[in-house]
Amino acid sequence: MLVWFGTASAEPLFLPASSQGGWLAADKELHFAGCLAISASLRVAGRSDGESFGGAIGVGVLKEIYDGTLKPRRKGHGASWKDLAADILGAAAGIAIVGALDR
Repeated sequence: MLVWFGTASAEPLFLPASSQGGWLAADKELHFAGCLAISASLRVAGRSDGESFGGAIGVGVLKEIYDGTLKPRRKGHGASWKDLAADILGAAAGIAIVGALDR
């Protein structure tokens, strides 16, 4: 199944790597912290690791779809693979922290 998350224009959904900012930029820290908080909150609420991870990553993916389709490209906005990587790491960290505290 093919899913298109792009706009009607010919612009790509994701920004070029050179425009995505550094790996330790404040934006990446916010993505990490946000997904950590979401996944940890879901685990504390009794959701499974998979549900918690999926919920946090789902929010991150929706944010990148928003960035890539609705934010004005002329202002340098677009979806970022680096943001998604920070989302994944944050979601995993949230699950790991709650798991460590549950022992």
